Amino acid sequence: MIVKEARKKHVKEISDLLKDLETERITLSEEEYIAPLLKRKSLYVLVDGKKVIGMIGLDIKEMSCEIVYLVSHKKSGGTTLIKFAEKLCKKRKIPKLWCWSLTGYNASGFYSKMGFNEQYFMKKQWFDENCYYFGKLIT
Repeated sequence: MIVKEARKKHVKEISDLLKDLETERITLSEEEYIAPLLKRKSLYVLVDGKKVIGMIGLDIKEMSCEIVYLVSHKKSGGTTLIKFAEKLCKKRKIPKLWCWSLTGYNASGFYSKMGFNEQYFMKKQWFDENCYYFGKLIT
């Protein structure tokens, strides 16, 4: 498995992956949501052979990096994508990696396992949904 910068040719596969994150109120798989991240070169795909099996969207601002999207269809894919984001942060001297995650995604255990120490519960924070904030210092 390798992580590489997403290209226009990956939009359909990215769209299919993002459908996993959608809820009744939240639609993320439309190209209009994907295109801005492609333009900013902040979208990366996880490839196994020739197949895209995961993706991570990052938003780097000032001294922090937000994980905007994280999806994998392979068990160890999420770990690979987080480690990629950590290496990118170290390379760019960005000390903070963080994200929001809807409570329905049940991601607390994963982020704890990945070393995210900050965890806050936010009621009706994002699209009127309950979510968690996860944060990690990159050293």
